[in-house]
Amino acid sequence: MPHDKEHPQGSHDKGPQQVQEPQGQEAAQVTQAVEETLSSPNPVMPSNMQMVPVAQAPSYTGGPHSASSSSSGIHAACGSECDDSSNSEDESTPSTLEGLLDKKVSFLMNILLLYFQRKEPISKADMVKYVIREHEALFYPILCKASLRLEVIFGLEVKEMDAINHCYGIFIKQGFTYDGMQCGELGVPKTGLLIFVLGVIFMKGHRATEEHIWQLMKQTGICCRKKHFIFGDPKQLFTIEFVKEGYLEYQKGPDSDPEKYELLWGPRAYAETTKMKVLEFMAKVHGTDPTDFPSLYEEAQLEEQERAQP
Repeated sequence: MPHDKEHPQGSHDKGPQQVQEPQGQEAAQVTQAVEETLSSPNPVMPSNMQMVPVAQAPSYTGGPHSASSSSSGIHAACGSECDDSSNSEDESTPSTLEGLLDKKVSFLMNILLLYFQRKEPISKADMVKYVIREHEALFYPILCKASLRLEVIFGLEVKEMDAINHCYGIFIKQGFTYDGMQCGELGVPKTGLLIFVLGVIFMKGHRATEEHIWQLMKQTGICCRKKHFIFGDPKQLFTIEFVKEGYLEYQKGPDSDPEKYELLWGPRAYAETTKMKVLEFMAKVHGTDPTDFPSLYEEAQLEEQERAQP
């Protein structure tokens, strides 16, 4: 059965609540935490992966089981650890308003991730105070772009919990009950990466060889044999952690000579998400629409109809 309810964590399960301006010692602690996040040479999200817009992928031209072009959106967000080339341009000091606003989008994404890790909601007033400042008139476009990056990279959603006081909560994407934060050293959510892998498997006819997965992951800057600066050991994450949690199945491919392994959806993936939700996520990563994958969209629609039947 599909899960239509959110699975909030920590203080989120208390429902909408107003974020009050911190006072005294609490205000000093919050201010210090935010300043450290924005000024640290090793912030929650390293600066070399923050400055590129996420969903700017070329139009989809592949067949119904092609997923290679979908990786470009995540690559824009996650950088290119596997690439040997480097950009000598100093992006930390944008000379244009567009560059400045993009930097604010990146900083706001950092703050939203920080509040998710702390299991706390955040108010518009705090976002303006800590990040947006003199550009308050552009609050909603900046928030929208930061929310998109947070969703594509980490599988998190930003939702307004209190329309009067403009208070926002950060949640795992609808249906999922696992964020993977106990994996790796940085303690960041792995849900976005999990949904991306589920999407690749769906696009490859419900089973994808490990070789194909790593070819796509390399395009996102994630290499099989190289520890990722955000997600840790990807090999362990895909073939051990996600398998142990029931989201993936890792098995020897049929009639494979030489021996090859493949990844499939696990029972927990079928229980907590749907083909349509995964396809919508992949379309968002790709910067397109689910209907641009006609055969996959038709299959996902059929599943939705079957689930809706009593």
